[in-house]
Amino acid sequence: MRKFTFLSFLLCLFISGVGFAQKQKTPFYRNVDVHVMPIALAFPDPSIRIGSEYMTNGRWSYGLSLGAGVNVFSLDKSFRSGGKNYNMIEVRPEVKYYWFRNNQMGWYGAVEGMFVHVNRGLGKDSHFLTDSTQVQFDRARFTKNKLGFAGKIGVKFLLRNKLTIDMYTGLGLARNNVRYTEIQNPTEEVYDPFFEWENFYPGKKTKAIVSFGVKFGLLVWEE
Repeated sequence: MRKFTFLSFLLCLFISGVGFAQKQKTPFYRNVDVHVMPIALAFPDPSIRIGSEYMTNGRWSYGLSLGAGVNVFSLDKSFRSGGKNYNMIEVRPEVKYYWFRNNQMGWYGAVEGMFVHVNRGLGKDSHFLTDSTQVQFDRARFTKNKLGFAGKIGVKFLLRNKLTIDMYTGLGLARNNVRYTEIQNPTEEVYDPFFEWENFYPGKKTKAIVSFGVKFGLLVWEE
């Protein structure tokens, strides 16, 4: 019952925000920021992600983020056991609609597309084979192509010194094509996977994804 009440409260808050936004006649100023998302360095396929967002003088904005992969700061154990030659690129276009906005902050809904390509050498590691077995190997070549989208909600703040902070979360779908090749010394072993990252599962699969992050930016132009 408490959960239902909380969800009802959020729904009422959203509807109120939309209604308030429709009544607003405030003239907004166009601007462009450049931002980074530091926590992308801690993802399973780490990257330095940099982007830009163009805010119109209405409620829409358009953004594009680009990422390049690096070895450092990865949580993946393969980087610590002989992995090398890591290459990763990502392209993420985004469209936002601000249902509430003033000149200091705004709540928005967004749709983000994503294309990710990863190519790297792995050290001692393993991948999924069946529901009860995995393949252990000494070295292998890993590649992944990922194409998908996510629906997001978030809030963006504009600070007085022209800094921006953008926090968001959301859900989406992605089509992954994961391949392990050039495998050295493969051996099968009994395994009961409980939770593994998507890279653990070779083949073509469509999976639900969770999107979250915090972007820190700086205004480089404003009207």
